[in-house]
Amino acid sequence: MTSSKNVIEKSKKEVAKNINQGDCVYLKNQEELFQVLGIDNAYKKCWVRQWPLNPNGSPVFEISIKQVSPNH
Repeated sequence: MTSSKNVIEKSKKEVAKNINQGDCVYLKNQEELFQVLGIDNAYKKCWVRQWPLNPNGSPVFEISIKQVSPNH
């Protein structure tokens, strides 16, 4: 039986290879660029905002890490 600690550690390593806080990424099915503000590996979610920033600010929202693609 795999312990949850091993599963979480594996998830952290996979995400760490692809997406980091501050990275600019694309969301699936969208052409706009977004900036990653935070990552929660345990729940496989992250917080992003549209990039570049709007003059009046860009709203931050939570999204599944599965919906994020690295900017290559």
